[in-house]
Amino acid sequence: MRIDVFTHILTPRYLERVFEILRARGDHVASDYEAMSTQDPSLTRLDARFKLIDEVGGGPDYRQVLVMGHTQAEHEDPDTAAELAKIGNEELAAVAQEHPDRFIGWVAQVALQDGERGLARVEEEIERNGALGAQIFTHIQGRCVDHPDYEPFFELMARLDRPIWMHPNRTVEWSDFPLTEKESQYHLYSLTGWPTDTAVTMYRLMCAGYLERWPELRIITHHSGGTVPMVAGRLKRPLRWQNAEPRIQLTKEPLEYLRMFYADTGNFGNPIALRAALEFFGEDRVLFGSDFGFSPEFLPETLEDIETVVQDEGTKRKLYEDNARRVLRLSEARLEAAGAV
Repeated sequence: MRIDVFTHILTPRYLERVFEILRARGDHVASDYEAMSTQDPSLTRLDARFKLIDEVGGGPDYRQVLVMGHTQAEHEDPDTAAELAKIGNEELAAVAQEHPDRFIGWVAQVALQDGERGLARVEEEIERNGALGAQIFTHIQGRCVDHPDYEPFFELMARLDRPIWMHPNRTVEWSDFPLTEKESQYHLYSLTGWPTDTAVTMYRLMCAGYLERWPELRIITHHSGGTVPMVAGRLKRPLRWQNAEPRIQLTKEPLEYLRMFYADTGNFGNPIALRAALEFFGEDRVLFGSDFGFSPEFLPETLEDIETVVQDEGTKRKLYEDNARRVLRLSEARLEAAGAV
């Protein structure tokens, strides 16, 4: 079986509410996002999704983990964020339950800015409603997720022994040259900014001591860990605590902590990035994830990358299935419902 652990979807009620929020801002974010969200109908329509999977080689052994697509509406006030998470989680659970032959599970949305109430809700989604884990973004309302206010979330996920999916979410306001330009241009905030966003957040979570306190924490990074594998030589240098004080004594070298993260394979037809991820994180910490939903090319490109780079069948099985079974703690009942037993 091939388990695609990072596939995006936007469900109907969730998307409707997102557009209400974005349009109320009165800027161009809503129109920009509407254009992006309609590039691939498989993001919003199940019939188009199933058709694309069957056309591009998903095959009868292919299953998806549903992860809500980023929307730029994650930065709202606590009540609105909680409302969005509730709507999204209800719809994700229903879709996965209705189509177990297509979806092996789903990932809960989290309203981190909702404090203890948000944590209680994500625990309920995991413990009672069957979510495999929870998705977070690299920043919420402009604050990196290493902020002390969000530390209880990581403690909760370590206690629940469930994985975290981490997605970058810079927006156009992240200027390429902030001293002279107000906004990013040419979509560089995502094209080059998102891999950097992921790397910066990984490093900051390391410095916050989360992997020292909870070494069992499982954080799945998007796009093969962003730029971390490619700039590892720079990141191996001793920590520089410039303008910050360590919250906890770190006992390992920087690269030891960074290798404790997990990575997917979503690189859009870039075998160099997959080779770097496998060399950096190791074959036991890389999981098949295609970034399905925002382009019909992402799944076939990812499959081609894996088939090109990975020749050993044992390693290939780890990427496609074994690592997902272990990291996501897939139960026998869930695997049986998906036809994997």
